[in-house]
Amino acid sequence: MDTISGRWSFTEDFGFGKDEGFAEFTQEGENITGVLVYTERIEGETPFRVQQDIQGSFNGKELKITGTAVEVLDSEIKIEYHLDTWEGVLNAKNQIVGHSYDDHECFGVFLMEMI
Repeated sequence: MDTISGRWSFTEDFGFGKDEGFAEFTQEGENITGVLVYTERIEGETPFRVQQDIQGSFNGKELKITGTAVEVLDSEIKIEYHLDTWEGVLNAKNQIVGHSYDDHECFGVFLMEMI
């Protein structure tokens, strides 16, 4: 796959909760920009939606993207949300699989599939 531009489904498990939504990527050369929009479901809490603007790189096999801005879209309470970094690889099924982390030691595993 030469480019990952387009919309991808996105699921992530981070141990005490799950995210589900989509990523929208634009690729120019190896540079990636875009947005991740997802519903975050933390055990015992009300779900809320998150939008992270992202930038990073994809070299035809490996993806690394980092959140540059974040907005919590529909929560009635103020939530402090930390920007994430996602690192993954494009597998033989044209899925991107990998792990994520933030600066508060929250780690997850994710799967993206082109829609």
